[in-house]
Amino acid sequence: TSGASGQVLRDCDEELERLGVDCLDLFQLHWPAPEPIEETACACARLLAAGKIRAIGVSNFSAAQLEAWRSTGVPLHSVQNGFSIVRPEPSLEVLPWCIEHQVGLLAYSPLFRGLLSGTWTPDKTFPPGDHRGERDDFRGEHLYRWLDAVDALRKLGRDSGLSVAQLAVSRLLAYRGTAGIIVGARRADQGMALGCMAVDLEASQISAIDAIVERCKADLSPKDYR
Repeated sequence: TSGASGQVLRDCDEELERLGVDCLDLFQLHWPAPEPIEETACACARLLAAGKIRAIGVSNFSAAQLEAWRSTGVPLHSVQNGFSIVRPEPSLEVLPWCIEHQVGLLAYSPLFRGLLSGTWTPDKTFPPGDHRGERDDFRGEHLYRWLDAVDALRKLGRDSGLSVAQLAVSRLLAYRGTAGIIVGARRADQGMALGCMAVDLEASQISAIDAIVERCKADLSPKDYR
């Protein structure tokens, strides 16, 4: 759900009915609502008190918005933000807050919409309606630069038998405060493989991954890197 008091309550009831359960383990707000955070927080508190949910999570919140939520006194159990080695900023901004207040960070899009899967080629195209085709990162010189970085990651992982995706996900888990990674899979066998893909990286591997990404960013002007 996205917020707003009445909508939050309705969304929860609809999900309970759709799933055929009495309580949701995690009720998550996927985007901040235009209404004051206090209204949304109070609605979630009502659901918690009624036993309809066990935990409250938010997504795509800034550190300032998280602090505003904390000031309401309503508990918060998780924060889900975009997090990848290509675009770590949305989560790096909130990680200190999460650590300080013992709230777990859930990372979504860790493979940066497929770029870090290690399967793309320079002639990669997207079907009509796929929003990735509209982003600078996924076309022209930007795509070529990022694919160079992917090639460098592939070479780095070769010695230790790790894929590009494993390096990308494991690097995120190496950040203190990261509680979990959400990786999309279209088939059951992919999901099983992804479930055991993370490894404990050595400090030298972490430094090497960071250096590869930083070199790619340096090749893109500050204006282009957005």
